[in-house]
Amino acid sequence: MNEEKDYMKRMTDALRSGAKMLSEHCPVCGSPIFEIKGELWCLKCNKRVIKIKSEEEIGMAVSAYSLMNTISVLSTKVEELTVILARTVDLEEIRRISETLNIVLGTIEQTIKLLKIMKEEQSK
Repeated sequence: MNEEKDYMKRMTDALRSGAKMLSEHCPVCGSPIFEIKGELWCLKCNKRVIKIKSEEEIGMAVSAYSLMNTISVLSTKVEELTVILARTVDLEEIRRISETLNIVLGTIEQTIKLLKIMKEEQSK
């Protein structure tokens, strides 16, 4: 019952703040899709909806999702390594952790650059 109340509150809040309820429906739950600041949202699933028009767009959407997931996982690893580094007193261990952090942070940076390039390509 709380989920339904939360959904109704999200819908009410969205409409009050200028969102538009569209005639299209979420492919997952069947609820109406809302346009909020130029983005499509299913407020019942509480997730962004991406409208795909071609096979190429499917590949781009899946790739972008995978890259965002990669960034999330790597960010978690940075947090874990930082905790270990804070507790470590052995200089060799500090060196190894620092090198690993450098590699992980570099990978995050490259992944973000790739996402930006993909976004630029999509907007052309």
